Amino acid sequence: MENIIQSVKNFRWTTSELIVYQAIFCFVVIWCQYKWIRRNFEKVAAKMKGPRGYPFIGSSFNFIGTPEQVMKKILKLDDRFSPGPFKIWMGPYFGVIIIKPEDVQAVLNNSKALQKDRFYDFIKNIFGEGLLTAPVHKWRKHRRLITPSFNSTLLSQFFPVFNEKNKILIRNLKKELGKTTPFDLWDYIAPTTLNLICQTAMGYNLDTQSQYGSEFENAMIKASELDSLRMKSPWLYLNFMFKLYLKLKGHSDVFNTLYKLPLKMIHEKREAFAKRKILKKPDAVDVTDDERKKLKVFLDTLFELNEAGANFSDDDIKDEVVTMMIGGSETSAITISFSLLLLAIYPDIQDKVYDEIYEVFQDSDETITIEDTTKLVYLEQVLKETLRLFPVLPLVFRELQDDVKIVSDGHVLPKGTTCVISILGTHHYSELYPNPWTFNPENFNPENIANRHKYSFIAFSGGPRGCIGSKYAMLSMKVAMSTFLRNYSVQTHYTFDDIKLKLDLLLRSASGYPVNIQQRDRRPTYIRNKKL
Repeated sequence: MENIIQSVKNFRWTTSELIVYQAIFCFVVIWCQYKWIRRNFEKVAAKMKGPRGYPFIGSSFNFIGTPEQVMKKILKLDDRFSPGPFKIWMGPYFGVIIIKPEDVQAVLNNSKALQKDRFYDFIKNIFGEGLLTAPVHKWRKHRRLITPSFNSTLLSQFFPVFNEKNKILIRNLKKELGKTTPFDLWDYIAPTTLNLICQTAMGYNLDTQSQYGSEFENAMIKASELDSLRMKSPWLYLNFMFKLYLKLKGHSDVFNTLYKLPLKMIHEKREAFAKRKILKKPDAVDVTDDERKKLKVFLDTLFELNEAGANFSDDDIKDEVVTMMIGGSETSAITISFSLLLLAIYPDIQDKVYDEIYEVFQDSDETITIEDTTKLVYLEQVLKETLRLFPVLPLVFRELQDDVKIVSDGHVLPKGTTCVISILGTHHYSELYPNPWTFNPENFNPENIANRHKYSFIAFSGGPRGCIGSKYAMLSMKVAMSTFLRNYSVQTHYTFDDIKLKLDLLLRSASGYPVNIQQRDRRPTYIRNKKL
């Protein structure tokens, strides 16, 4: 007995042993806490199919690679597990991919699913807390105040600007006539859509200051690439690590450069607004060099709301302006470029679009009106089919603020789940769209639309947080497409299979939009093809 007591008294842990045991103890505690926090998620995950997830890193390995490789992996996941819903572990966070339109509707219309997911924090260095990224309480206030800026009466006032800027586009394209080497549509379309949104929404004309537009566009593309890289790279989640990465790669000034044009516009328009207030002059914007037309612009609306007590901070105004600039230009430029490329690939469909345009305008140079756009039914089908095939924003992330039940299999998704609305998956679901990777504008004829769930097409998202500028986008794209096709026919050496996709923050063509153009023969197809 004495020997046992003596042995106990002589027992000592070395420092290294003590550290090891403490580390093991801490790991066990953390692991137990980790499993406890995830218990509700793992209970649901056990009932769902989906890619394999590993502790802490989840299924992140599925998103390693170039933007093109990431896009291919997303398409493979949607194809493998469609129509879902299916699980995906994004690091330690539980996500559910939603594809079926009834499930999409259940999420997007639920008041407990209005919060944008934590991953949107990674793009706030671009958008701040504008309508796209704002937390629910801020979004509710801003959306209510800003929505009247997009009523039909105000949209109709934009048409002189639409027509003027697209005439400039047609003039600029003349240099490409007769060339055998393809050019990239993006180089002409992107500056036009940016100029449009700056003039219609901010009352700012970029025609004489194109260098600011080019600088903004280049910074936007680089910023999108950087934020996209951050979203799929957990080691860059911490702000100080991301800033260090930017410094090491020489990109420290990208986001400051992005803000130069928005801040310049805000400063100049604020000064002009203050002068008008003093002189009691009406709002106005130069539409042409020969006349001035009264036009209510979004930026002045923000200043007026502040005067009325809305309490927008300087950062609030900047965030909404940047969100409007990118949302109103980048998305439209991508869709127009894709649409024209597809019409070049499918000349029969291009002829059908032109024949409709001819029925509306004949061979006149009459400018398009808002009433004319309602007659361009097939052109709208082409635009929607383009957005179906290549939705600019292919994924939408929502963080559930409470348990939400979805239709498929009666799953109840627990609070904290990241719901990933796969717009790309919904748009390529074969039960909704037979031959989903075929360009077929007839998918959007009235009969086919009537036979599908209304959430089968969600290019502009849906529910209360759907895109505020969807009507503006469709009108401006109709004007651009019809003006282009009234003047030029478009050809390409590309086939549909040559189109390769990439994903930064938006879905783009990895190799641009290469085409050639010819002066349009303004006769309708049936006359051109008539045998003499």
